[in-house]
Amino acid sequence: MSNPPLVPREQLERAAPLIRVTAHPLRLRIIDYLRHGEDNVGNIAEVAGCEQAVTSQHLATLRQHGILAARREGQRVYYRLVRVEMLGLLDCIHSHCEIGSEPQ
Repeated sequence: MSNPPLVPREQLERAAPLIRVTAHPLRLRIIDYLRHGEDNVGNIAEVAGCEQAVTSQHLATLRQHGILAARREGQRVYYRLVRVEMLGLLDCIHSHCEIGSEPQ
């Protein structure tokens, strides 16, 4: 039986910055929440269980890296997920990182 082919180096080099920027529990929670559609900072902060100012900083980072997009509606800013392929990472985490299990 042969091993599957390795992921091309160029593909890994493009993926590494996205993985690096999402490697924070709050950012992962934000991405997971926004899989269901756009929302404003206040609601995102509430779901994330974090202060609005801290959540805003993380949203700005995700937006700067092209993972989220924002639109303003009056006083509110709404964020949405544009790099939907990031959901595959969350699905992998959900499937393989069970609560209470020890890393192998």
